[in-house]
Amino acid sequence: MSNAFYIPSLNLMGAGCLNDAVGSIKSQGFSKALIVTDRVLNELGAVAKLTTLLDKEGVEAVVFDETKPNPTIGNVDDGLALLKANQCDCVISFGGGSPHDCAKGIALLATNGGEIKDYEGVDVSAKPQLPLIAINTTAGTASEMTRFCIITDEVRHIKMAIVDKNVTPIISVNDPELMLEKPASLTAATGMDALTHAVEAYVSVAATPVTDAVAIKAIEMIQANLREAVENGDN
Repeated sequence: MSNAFYIPSLNLMGAGCLNDAVGSIKSQGFSKALIVTDRVLNELGAVAKLTTLLDKEGVEAVVFDETKPNPTIGNVDDGLALLKANQCDCVISFGGGSPHDCAKGIALLATNGGEIKDYEGVDVSAKPQLPLIAINTTAGTASEMTRFCIITDEVRHIKMAIVDKNVTPIISVNDPELMLEKPASLTAATGMDALTHAVEAYVSVAATPVTDAVAIKAIEMIQANLREAVENGDN
């Protein structure tokens, strides 16, 4: 039995790596990006920091900030319409798991067509999605790294699981400077989410020596640092 790992080809981590990410976006020849985020991040000015960096590199940006906490088919359709209207050549997700999932749905439909519900299941799509750069502002879901996309079907009242190698971002960005000064409750919740993912990976029947090593290290780091991160949001 073989094991396959689908992760971004470039994974940037460390304080200030957002600047490196913007440089990578420019170097790959992208000229106009759809930024998929939520209204809170936009109103707080976090998105403006990203658009300013992109502008300095000569990359235009269009902002879609209507992502709901559990992104819906409607969110995906609205974002896709904005992308097409502005002829964007890449997608940047900016936020936590919800913007990442919404952006994956938009990018997948941009190249494969149809409706997002057509891709429910495992590896249904035929073509790679529009290039997606996933920038994290929380540290919980790891959606910026994976081939998983969860979209809510408002009609059927279910969460659709889209598990597809073609929704894996090409670049993931984890800049801890974007995670400073978050509310303690959000830091705690996303930290416990990360811990849960690590435990689940370790006890999974599909675990491998590689995933075990990563899961154990994650558990150790969360145990050693989460309390401090919650108590001191600027650390």
